[in-house]
Amino acid sequence: MLNYFLRQGLVQIRRYLIQSSLAILGVAIGVANVIMLISITDLGRRQTMGMINEFGANVFMVSPYIDFKAGPFANMKGASVQLPDESWRVIEPLPEVDSVAPALMLPGYILNGEQQSYTTVFGINQHFLAARGHEMDKGRFLSAEDVAQDARVLVLGPTVATALFGDEPDIIGRSVNIKDEEFEVIGLLRQRGRVGMEDMDDAAYMPLGLEQELFGFVGVTGLFVRYSQQIGEEQSMAAVRNALAGTLADGEILEETYSIFTIKDAVRLMDDALEIFKVVLIGVSSIALLVAGIGIMNVMLIRVIQRRPEIGIRRAVGASQSQIAIQFLTEACVKALIGSLIGIGLGIIGVYIYCNYTQWEPWISPRTVALGALFSAAVGIVFGSWPALRAAQQDPVACLRSEL
Repeated sequence: MLNYFLRQGLVQIRRYLIQSSLAILGVAIGVANVIMLISITDLGRRQTMGMINEFGANVFMVSPYIDFKAGPFANMKGASVQLPDESWRVIEPLPEVDSVAPALMLPGYILNGEQQSYTTVFGINQHFLAARGHEMDKGRFLSAEDVAQDARVLVLGPTVATALFGDEPDIIGRSVNIKDEEFEVIGLLRQRGRVGMEDMDDAAYMPLGLEQELFGFVGVTGLFVRYSQQIGEEQSMAAVRNALAGTLADGEILEETYSIFTIKDAVRLMDDALEIFKVVLIGVSSIALLVAGIGIMNVMLIRVIQRRPEIGIRRAVGASQSQIAIQFLTEACVKALIGSLIGIGLGIIGVYIYCNYTQWEPWISPRTVALGALFSAAVGIVFGSWPALRAAQQDPVACLRSEL
């Protein structure tokens, strides 16, 4: 019996192809929206988590105040954007700390003759490489002497190197200019790829003191603190808190001036932000499916009017009300199913196009595809129920007398 109803559903779709196609297209667009938007959010999370997890071992961070309990959006305003130099200098001598890697991030132009790159310039020390999990491709990283002497040396990310030198195989020892000052390129970092729309290889690194002098900036953006595994994370963080408490001015509160957090804390904050975006995107996609469902319902209600003679004949030869209702409900579900299959295909293609543009590795969760299919099935059942009920309640005698 079910096979008969499915065949009849396909027959009716072919018979009224244009109207059915519009309803199917609406479902396809809605399902494609669900798959694309949720998959892109999941991909962004995977990329970001990959970047965070690449941090060096036994590392926690110190930054200007972040309210983790208030959620991600509450931190877009208010807090200071820098830490004083004193903050990392009082941490560095602590026996509980192996090393401190302060970082100052500022935008700037790097020039090589007529070639230029507008990038993020990091002011750092020799401990930054291990703290952030970077690896060298060519040359060397900044040494303690480079940092102590404010040497005019530079380590480049692959994107910056390509912008300045093209495909030249050996750039070590070459000179570039920043703010009319000449720098020697001493190293090239290994490629790391993108996180979101941000190119992680689009950066350059120089000694911290030199960048502060060159850009006229006092302080740092954040600190990466590396501790000994034998001492442990909690003891090291407690020692850092006590040291930072001694830098506070009268009336300042440690918890409202500095944030000291681990990789797990950063992951949790990112998860909270992405979960909010995912809920919003699901809501937007659901609106598209709602519109598609209304389209299916309208088409099916028109079918009830157009097929009144057919309904009358079927009732006259013994079809029950439930069989008429199942027939119309099956037709609505078939439209939703076809739209779902098309939408899944469109969504997968859209994700691959987006990944090709952002240079991400494509990935789609089976749960996301299942969610899109589930939504489309719900659309077919919910919005096909009323037309099916209307068809089943038609008076057989009146239907046989009707003329279309």
